Amino acid sequence: MKKITFLLLVFSSLTSFAQQNEIFDLENKKKIILNQIDALNDSIEKIEIQISAIKSKEIQNMVSDSTLRATVKKGAKLKKTPSPLGEVITSLSEDKEVVILDYNNGYFGICAGSICGYMGDVWVKKDDKIFDFIKAKKAEAKKLKELEQEQKLREQKLAWAELEKKYINKYGENIYKKLQQRKYWVGMTKEMATISLGRPDDINRTVGSWGVHEQWVYNNFGLYLYFENGKLASYQN
Repeated sequence: MKKITFLLLVFSSLTSFAQQNEIFDLENKKKIILNQIDALNDSIEKIEIQISAIKSKEIQNMVSDSTLRATVKKGAKLKKTPSPLGEVITSLSEDKEVVILDYNNGYFGICAGSICGYMGDVWVKKDDKIFDFIKAKKAEAKKLKELEQEQKLREQKLAWAELEKKYINKYGENIYKKLQQRKYWVGMTKEMATISLGRPDDINRTVGSWGVHEQWVYNNFGLYLYFENGKLASYQN
């Protein structure tokens, strides 16, 4: 009897030790993810500051470059928006000197007298100053686009890190690792299947007195999952 009691105590101690190790591993994983989230938040904030600085510079350029002038050709159309379909404000009946304010995607922002709008660059007679202005504006637009794309990518990574933290807290690291490896098993939930395999190509749903039956179809994997009341009951591949 004493021997059995001793063995039970040893088994209990080992189980407790294993659980403590798992908790320790999960806490470390959580700490790493939280550090990643903090780093991504800092990066996104820095990118937002850079974007704001570029946009602010654009406004400053519009003011400082308000003395930049060019001649536009007779017949040029001044529009409300920088678009081929933009509403025409006025058409010029002769060559006219205008003030250049901005340039983007083939359109100048200009003022002709007291009327301001947008004009296609084919109508503007260009000199070295105008070409330099276009070059600088294109460089600004490219940098701004790169920063916005980088910001979007970091926001996506941040969202994924938040999801990863949620799933590890909910399912534990071992199960989450299996889901990352695209594994599936009887008894898993629909959410777990979606994490593992993604959304199915098709869902065939049947409701009856026994409950809800769903067939999930994954064409790329040649796989069929069969759920009964939200739990995977069987599969076919």
